[in-house]
Amino acid sequence: MSQSKVWRRGVPFSAAVAPYVRYMPLVDEHRENLLRLQAVWDSLALMTQMSGSAADISKTRSAFEDLTGRLLDSLALRLLGNTRRRLQGKAQVAIDILVRNLFERTADIGFLAADAPVRELLASGSADAAQRQALEARFRAYVAKYSVYDDVILLAPDGRVLARLDATARCQHSSDPLVAQALRASPAFVERHGASDLLDGRSGLLYASAITLSERPGGVLCLSFRLADEMTGIFEQLLGKADGTLLALVNARGEVVSSSDPWQVPVGAPLRLQADGSGRLNFAGREYLAVEAAASGYEGYGGPGWSAMALLPLEQAFALGEQTGASAGLGPETLDTRNFFDAELRAIPLEAQRIQRELSRSLWNGKLHSRSEPSAKGFAVTLLDEIERTGQRLRQVFEQAISHLQNSALSAVFDEAVLHARLAIDIMDRNLYERANDCRWWALDAELQQALAGGPLAASAARLRRINSLYTVYALLLIFDADGRIVAVSDPSAEDRIGQPLEQDWVAATLALQDRECHVVSRHEPCGLYGEQGRQASYVYAAALPDPQEPQRVRGGVAVVFDGLPQFGAMLRDSLPAAGGAQALFLKRDGRVVASTDERWPVGAHGPLPAAALDLAAGRTQSTELEIDGLVHAVGIAMSGGYREYRQGAPRSSEDVAAVMLVPLGPRLRAAPPPPLAFQPLAAPAQEPGAARLDIASFLVDGQWLGLPARQTLEALERPSITGMPNAAAGVVGMLSHEGQMLPVLDLGQLYYGSQRAPVESPVLVCQTSQGRRLALRVHELGQVFGVPALAPQACPALGSSSNRPGARGERLLRGAAAGSMLTLLDIDALWAALAGLDPIEPLALGAENTPQ
Repeated sequence: MSQSKVWRRGVPFSAAVAPYVRYMPLVDEHRENLLRLQAVWDSLALMTQMSGSAADISKTRSAFEDLTGRLLDSLALRLLGNTRRRLQGKAQVAIDILVRNLFERTADIGFLAADAPVRELLASGSADAAQRQALEARFRAYVAKYSVYDDVILLAPDGRVLARLDATARCQHSSDPLVAQALRASPAFVERHGASDLLDGRSGLLYASAITLSERPGGVLCLSFRLADEMTGIFEQLLGKADGTLLALVNARGEVVSSSDPWQVPVGAPLRLQADGSGRLNFAGREYLAVEAAASGYEGYGGPGWSAMALLPLEQAFALGEQTGASAGLGPETLDTRNFFDAELRAIPLEAQRIQRELSRSLWNGKLHSRSEPSAKGFAVTLLDEIERTGQRLRQVFEQAISHLQNSALSAVFDEAVLHARLAIDIMDRNLYERANDCRWWALDAELQQALAGGPLAASAARLRRINSLYTVYALLLIFDADGRIVAVSDPSAEDRIGQPLEQDWVAATLALQDRECHVVSRHEPCGLYGEQGRQASYVYAAALPDPQEPQRVRGGVAVVFDGLPQFGAMLRDSLPAAGGAQALFLKRDGRVVASTDERWPVGAHGPLPAAALDLAAGRTQSTELEIDGLVHAVGIAMSGGYREYRQGAPRSSEDVAAVMLVPLGPRLRAAPPPPLAFQPLAAPAQEPGAARLDIASFLVDGQWLGLPARQTLEALERPSITGMPNAAAGVVGMLSHEGQMLPVLDLGQLYYGSQRAPVESPVLVCQTSQGRRLALRVHELGQVFGVPALAPQACPALGSSSNRPGARGERLLRGAAAGSMLTLLDIDALWAALAGLDPIEPLALGAENTPQ
């Protein structure tokens, strides 16, 4: 045995999986069944040797033992791999969703640091009570839209708190080094997590940016991100109620920053994987299977340097239920999985079939031999029948284990498709949440409001350009007046649009808004503002611009055109499984494409799924299978459920979007015909003692049951060496050497039914005529060896002299117990006589090389 194997409970396992085997009840169940049957097998093998039966099952026993080790090892490795992949997926989704969220915060801090009221207060040199209250009211208005923050703090360069959102905070003067770092980092930002006097000593995630006045530092603005709140939402989204998985954020020092279950893994605890790469983690006296995922990064931003860990207690890690859902109707019998299952997984069922064929052949030969020995006939046949039943039970256990292996692999793919569809729609929801917030907040911008109150339009356009440079997800930002005419744009190349009217429905809806917390979003359709000649579909978000002096009066609106084509494409590409080959789409409820990674489904076209498959409630997921261009795909679907205030609880709409993940599996196989039932002869009336009987060796050819008299059938061979013959007659395979004689080999399927030549693994029967001349017959499958009254087979009156089939004149028919079943008993002498004149058999058939010894 290779040194890479480790013995566990009598079975060799790969070193990578051996430590986990005792936690795998499914492996243990199959191991016990197989070892118990092998013990029975050993007893039967010993009895076979004592009885003198010709059936040697020792090689089959050894082959089954070897395959048992391979099967259980593969099952254990697959369970370990599937569990790790599920954990890795959850950890990766957790960190990537967070990092995308935090990327938006890096834009927010830059935008708010340039806010006019903030700069005006700093420029005044001091803040009286009224100014402070006005600014703090503005902070509240900001956080009412961007609810991801719990505090906004404005500080003087010396650390004095000038204004803040949280009125309960005690800090009036900060000595946090964050302030000095922000002043040095101008115009960039500083991101830091940890305890701070700004937060009265509690730990938090802060973003800080210097505010420059006339090229000198005027102060520092800080945003406090609601990390615990955000992570609770991410954890709840990824972990079901019955899921024992733990998720944790860890910093570069391996310390827990946030935990889905602080009772099991508290914040601040050190978490480090074992250096051996096994994925085992021992924490607080409990062993876990754990994986760690670093952030993929977004737009060059990698986050605070954190990673996500997913942990699962080992006693819960490898529970495997029944295959359910979309994958339940799939399997290797219905699906070509050559490009999906690894070589080992494909080889195990083939090896099991080979061993079963070898066992059947050995037992078939044993029964032939036993029926030629009347003294031991009864006991030997009973013993061989019991061996056959034990072999069938072994085969059933193997088939169940192999089915678990293959179904587990398929289920993992469907689970992964759903997980990545969920990731895609979560990214979309969170991204569009920011778009809804942006337009509402910018509607409160004093400089933009002034554009509609007689202020300089150049300043407003510059302000739009500045915003667009920070928020690069937009193709265009614009201001329109109460008549719906464009008055300013962020893109100089679009300035020819100034003065033109906007006639889309969303314009009138925006001008009708009275609640400053509300916004309008267009349908996903061409808006005249995006793409070549404005024909590309996208979303437009808009909010009403109030009069600076009369806040209840709407003077126009601010609109942002989302750069949907690249942004949605990036979301989908970033959500694809790592294995490759998958495609992803965003679809509306009617099946029309919002975005796609596959050119077969352009924006606006109908996607591959019917509308019925998208009939899901908000936030729900499902999996299904779909055949596209002859290839079966695992499909994961996730319907948008919104994020925070954005679309949560919104009524069902035709504009609802679902993420769809398509993972190719393989082409569908044609349904194989069911295997024929083993032939059982019709029960004969009771015979008088000593009445003549005939033993028949049955076999299957092209779906038809045939048989030979057992006394003329010597043995069945498995994969004998056959020498091909040039210019051979139809049905002649070649010659084989058997006990010093060269025998012609005939393919009965080709000879009798004109079918394709049988596979090389098909059994070859050696038989002989009543004169002792031998020949070999390749058949498709071995059947039973049984006895019937000698007169039970009846002549074939329908054949007569009109049949051209070789040997047909001597054939007889035997009725089976099943309705309509029939076995044709061949006459080997008639077959030989009919074939003796066929070239190139004749020289060998009549020569000295094939005479009785």
